[in-house]
Amino acid sequence: MESPLVSAVEWWRKNGKWTCSLICFDGAFSQIWLEPDARFSLVVQPGQYCVGYTTLSSRTSVAQVDLEPWKAMAPCPSASKLEKGHKCHVCYQADLVQSCLMCDGTRCSAEPSIQGTCQRATAYVYIASFGSDRIKVGVAHSSRIPQRWIEQGANLAKRVIVGNGMEARRFENAIHKALDVLPGLKTNKKIDTLWKKQNSEAEAHAIAKAEEEVKKRFPSFPFYQEPVRDLSDIYSLPPLDRRPIELRVKENLQISGEILGTKGSLLLLGIGNLPYFLNLNHLLGRRIAPKEACTTVMQTALDRF
Repeated sequence: MESPLVSAVEWWRKNGKWTCSLICFDGAFSQIWLEPDARFSLVVQPGQYCVGYTTLSSRTSVAQVDLEPWKAMAPCPSASKLEKGHKCHVCYQADLVQSCLMCDGTRCSAEPSIQGTCQRATAYVYIASFGSDRIKVGVAHSSRIPQRWIEQGANLAKRVIVGNGMEARRFENAIHKALDVLPGLKTNKKIDTLWKKQNSEAEAHAIAKAEEEVKKRFPSFPFYQEPVRDLSDIYSLPPLDRRPIELRVKENLQISGEILGTKGSLLLLGIGNLPYFLNLNHLLGRRIAPKEACTTVMQTALDRF
């Protein structure tokens, strides 16, 4: 039997706590929970493969992990091997979420059932902080708050504008064109939030300043009022006095260590006397053998950092 294929990285609520997990496919979908203090041991197998596509839950009989009640994951029908990317052409075209990811709110290219869901949904434009000088504006449906912020690894966030799915996309697009705010944040910038001390007061001030600028530029937008939410306690990160070392995903990479915490898609591990981090998104499309790697030594005390 082949090793399981990593198909997605997902944050879920488990026993009342937000916890990151790897969604894997091996004839059926399953989860590998990435809980603090747990052991993380695997070997990355050769090759990279299509992760499949998102479909309506009513359209597949394959045992699956439900991402949301209305949608489900489906494996690649041909188990395509890839040179780059995470989806083959067939699965990219079949994926119901792709058109939503590309949407700017001016024209909906999704299939009718998805269009109706979007028009009836409540969605928000939000402002998230990844540092006092790193502010991002994005969109999330009500069912994805605060999950969307957590999976991105935001320090603080709040909703500022409300509408349906199409409206929220239009509002977001107008803000991006008018203001100097980030549509996304590169991984190398997020690494700093794993170990540098957070200044919550400064970040909250930066979010408030960005919100005021949006209100000044777009006074007719339907604004949403709520306090800023601090997400830092969710990630369970220990204090570090140095930048963690990157584990670069490659064929036959062996990893064995203690999970110290996870922030967005960045997994913080204790290996030997040092902190390491692994970008879990780089495992997408890889087959992994969950077993003990013999080349690393683990210590349990966190004060060494």
